[in-house]
Amino acid sequence: MNKEHERFFVEEAAKRLGTTWSLSPDRERPDFLVTEGTQNFGLEVSEVFMGPQGPAGAAMKKRENETQKAVDALRFEYEEITKIPLRVQFLGDMCAENMAKVVPALIAEDFASKPILHHADINLGDRFSAHVTKAFNAEWFSVNDRVGWVDRDPTKCIADAVEKKSRKLPAYREATGLDIRLLLVADRINNSGKLMLKERPALDVRGFQVVYFFSYPEDVIVFY
Repeated sequence: MNKEHERFFVEEAAKRLGTTWSLSPDRERPDFLVTEGTQNFGLEVSEVFMGPQGPAGAAMKKRENETQKAVDALRFEYEEITKIPLRVQFLGDMCAENMAKVVPALIAEDFASKPILHHADINLGDRFSAHVTKAFNAEWFSVNDRVGWVDRDPTKCIADAVEKKSRKLPAYREATGLDIRLLLVADRINNSGKLMLKERPALDVRGFQVVYFFSYPEDVIVFY
């Protein structure tokens, strides 16, 4: 996550918890110094993901990022020509051959002459299509990366993330004091973040004062 995303998730977590967190300017180790009433604490923020994890991170998240970069490149190419914001949902085989057909097909659709909210379903090749709406703001994404199953018992994933972050606790405490908390975010908008706790497990917080598990956009579960 970049700092903008970190700040967004922290503010959203505070809303779900029914509290007000005043955040310091962006910093590192930990990510924020938070003021809650008369209390101050350090808050580290990290995402957790489904699937295999390697030295380069989560394999599923890496694939999603690569796909989104390719989609963004198409959006930039189209908007450079037309300056028209679209909401484009791709479904199916996003191979290079199919992706090369996207911009010409959208230009041929002549959205410039269409009213806002005009919708078109465009067949772009073998097992590949786009659902396109002329919109106020652009949003392009792959439906394939957003409609997966939800892991309802990610306890090991959460525990591994807590253990990994706990190795840096001495540095966090030196920077902001003894009260260090950890916010773990599972962004369920994409498949890689579809983690949800059906039941509250026992969790070793490994020296953190509090661990928050935020299954965005729903609940925050608190472990002490």
